[in-house]
Amino acid sequence: MSAYLLLVLGSLFSGGVFVAGKFALASLPPLTVAWGRFAVASLVLWAWVRWTAPAARRLTARDLPMVVAMGVTAMAGFNILLFYGLTMAPAADAALISPAVSPILTALLAQRFLGERIGARGAAGLVAGIAGLALVIAPGGGGSGVRLAGDLLFAAGSALWGVYALIVRAASRRFAPPVATLYACVAAALVLAPLAAAERGWAALAAATPGAWAGLLYLAVFPTALAFVFFHVGLMRLGATSATSFALLIPVFGVVLAAVVLGERLAARTVLGGALVVAGLWLVQSRAVASGGTAAAALRSDC
Repeated sequence: MSAYLLLVLGSLFSGGVFVAGKFALASLPPLTVAWGRFAVASLVLWAWVRWTAPAARRLTARDLPMVVAMGVTAMAGFNILLFYGLTMAPAADAALISPAVSPILTALLAQRFLGERIGARGAAGLVAGIAGLALVIAPGGGGSGVRLAGDLLFAAGSALWGVYALIVRAASRRFAPPVATLYACVAAALVLAPLAAAERGWAALAAATPGAWAGLLYLAVFPTALAFVFFHVGLMRLGATSATSFALLIPVFGVVLAAVVLGERLAARTVLGGALVVAGLWLVQSRAVASGGTAAAALRSDC
């Protein structure tokens, strides 16, 4: 299959996270959805790693703090905030906010702690992205207080991805990307298991509707496992610059799917904010890839 097609499909699958989350949350509590996503994804990724890298480096005690940090930030923490946010705000908001905050924050953190320069292009991207987020999130735009709270949860979850991108930079020196992702998913599933049990997740799963099960399985297989595999193949065939640029399609697909599948109506300020977010992501991502920086990893790993 063409690498370009795989990358488009990967972005489509990632854009579908927000709609699938709505379906899963129709009859499942948020912590159970988060746990189920990574429990199933761990099995799928384990099979992929066994097939493609049977001699992969095993975990040592020295690796555990880093693996737990990856699982707690980008996997468990992000998904807890995402799924609680989806109970309060539209999927379209999540599609615009979640992919945007992490590369913006990562660029700022990378400059502060890693010495990576933002540059004029990156600064312009940060301004555009922040302006777009302000249009989507800002109160007074017709949204309720509950919706605003959900939007802030999306932003907080995406900020955790920004922290994760810095951790991944260290992890990439020890593990191949599929192996690091597998270990992070397993860590997230273990962290989330007692939380899901506390909300009687097993009872909710037993009574879940077919639509909720479909949403949960979609979350586990398509954006978590397949999208990563497709990106990895695209990266090997096309290189980082071309492969990473396809992540800009994630908010576009997310908003379109929210409108088509869920029937969500988009306000003019949301459309304008979304355009600014995508433009800002492009500027930040192109600056990061050109300089070998960390913000590109935050963008392509999101969702």
